[in-house]
Amino acid sequence: MPIKRAHRTSNFAQIPNETLRDQNLTNSAYRLLMYMLSMTDDWIFRNSKIAKDFDKSERWVRKSLTELERAGYIKRKAIKNDGGQIECWERIIYDSPEAQNMYPGKR
Repeated sequence: MPIKRAHRTSNFAQIPNETLRDQNLTNSAYRLLMYMLSMTDDWIFRNSKIAKDFDKSERWVRKSLTELERAGYIKRKAIKNDGGQIECWERIIYDSPEAQNMYPGKR
């Protein structure tokens, strides 16, 4: 069966096939990952906004984020103030678990 694809020059995402075919993720985590990877690189997400977009609870978002972190798609980085105390956490989203190893020092 042939596949017909539209020619796109904007408003699309490129996601590695191995990520699209990762059967180790639950449907919830998979949906959330595809949602996040479809956003622009400078997108700042809020759990409350994601929950609203999916019509789910923030608990659902946290659970899915934790799963993605364990699977290697998300890495958390502590943002510290001048006194060395953690002010907040930044989440870095990767399009594949191996990408963390490819760009260990990059954000």
